[in-house]
Amino acid sequence: MMDRASPNLAKYCFTGKHIPEAQLTMRKSGGLPHEFIRMTMYDVIISLVEPVAGGEFCSEEVKLSFARMKHEYILQDPLGGTGGTVTALIDIKANQST
Repeated sequence: MMDRASPNLAKYCFTGKHIPEAQLTMRKSGGLPHEFIRMTMYDVIISLVEPVAGGEFCSEEVKLSFARMKHEYILQDPLGGTGGTVTALIDIKANQST
């Protein structure tokens, strides 16, 4: 969905601005919004910002390139609380993962 961040995303893409850290999260809808995915990227460049036509809403596709990423899956316990985290670290620059 396009919003007030869209012009800055495009500007960062066009100028090749380096972003030290960016975080994307996914949350479960309904009731308490439980965060279940967290992706933290380091040494980020926005490589594409493109409008996408179709449907009712105007949206955009944003692609990010990065050197390293921490990918976390947050488990939910039976009572709806946090039940631990599974984490993977990926270093594209060094071609390593843990």
